[in-house]
Amino acid sequence: MVAVMCLVTLAIAVTGRMIGKSISHAGNTADPTVHEIIIGNDVLGLPANVIRFQSQRVSGVQNAVDTYFAWPGMRGYSLENRNIFNQTSSAKGLIFARITQATMSRDMSGRFDPIYKRLTDGQPVAGPDGLDSFRLRAGAGYASELMYVERTSGERPYTVRCLVEETGADRTTTTQTGCQRDIFIGKDLSVTYRFSIDHLPQWRQIESDVRSYLESALAG
Repeated sequence: MVAVMCLVTLAIAVTGRMIGKSISHAGNTADPTVHEIIIGNDVLGLPANVIRFQSQRVSGVQNAVDTYFAWPGMRGYSLENRNIFNQTSSAKGLIFARITQATMSRDMSGRFDPIYKRLTDGQPVAGPDGLDSFRLRAGAGYASELMYVERTSGERPYTVRCLVEETGADRTTTTQTGCQRDIFIGKDLSVTYRFSIDHLPQWRQIESDVRSYLESALAG
């Protein structure tokens, strides 16, 4: 009986530590094991600690994979930076990126001139670091959003959509809910990534970091 009780006590202690560890990580993992994920004609090698959902932390064919990174640095989850990943009221310091097989012929930059530009309302307003902000027409399907576009004569300007909150008659906009952009990488992949509007002045570096990290994760 004493031996049985000791074994039960040990099992409870071990199980408790495992459950406690799982709860403290809130679904995150510090595991650096790399998984080879096949989406369409592309293969991505991604460490488990940048893959957001446990069900996707397996090698093999998947329809999509959701990733997240501490930024700057494009770092995965660790005990040292867990406070960044455990935020509930802000996405500051985080980049979320969903990777799927492309279903459109143009990414967001390619869609600005033939599509979004026709939906803008009024004159652009100067934004941070070479961006102009455009309002989109009411009823266009993009309520409570601003579109920030690189001030350039090129056919594929940097383009990002940001959620806004109206704060009075002057239509001042403030938000912590984030900006969203999609790009193409690899043979046939679409990446939709999101970040806090607080980081919009660093859009050039964010774009470069997202592309560099995910393109380097492509096999071959």
